Amino acid sequence: MCYPVCTLFKLLKQQDDSGFDETFLRLDGRAPEVLAPVMDYVYRTWICSSIFKIHHWSVFMTSIRTNNDVGGWHNRLNTSVVTRGSVPFYYLLLVLHREATNITVQMNMVSEGKMQRFQRKRTLQVEGRVFKLWNNYCERSITASELLTGCSSIYGPPALNM
Repeated sequence: MCYPVCTLFKLLKQQDDSGFDETFLRLDGRAPEVLAPVMDYVYRTWICSSIFKIHHWSVFMTSIRTNNDVGGWHNRLNTSVVTRGSVPFYYLLLVLHREATNITVQMNMVSEGKMQRFQRKRTLQVEGRVFKLWNNYCERSITASELLTGCSSIYGPPALNM
């Protein structure tokens, strides 16, 4: 049951959030009682929050990032500050400032197709399956429930035969 809750965040943000709310509430109604605190937290913190609007945190139709993406950046940052022992604080600030000034250039390069990220074959396959589901949902050839079930089968454990 947790995997459909997690994959619910992959749904498209509708113009009015009523469809999203209804989907969440239906899922909440089917959740085991033990998940009630989690479902309540998700609903209060994310679904009906006045601070976090759905379009701010929705990952619908966006490339999936993993801890490997952050790890690659962290390794590159570490190699640029290689020292014996601790990194001096002000030197670290200079390196982070340089990183921050490069963001605009990197964004332009990515949008112009001059910079790409490396993805392993397996990651590309998984992302391709998710984007196929999203496209089917946008074309209305599958329902929101089918989208959630598909995403949870990609990211969740294999179904148990009962």
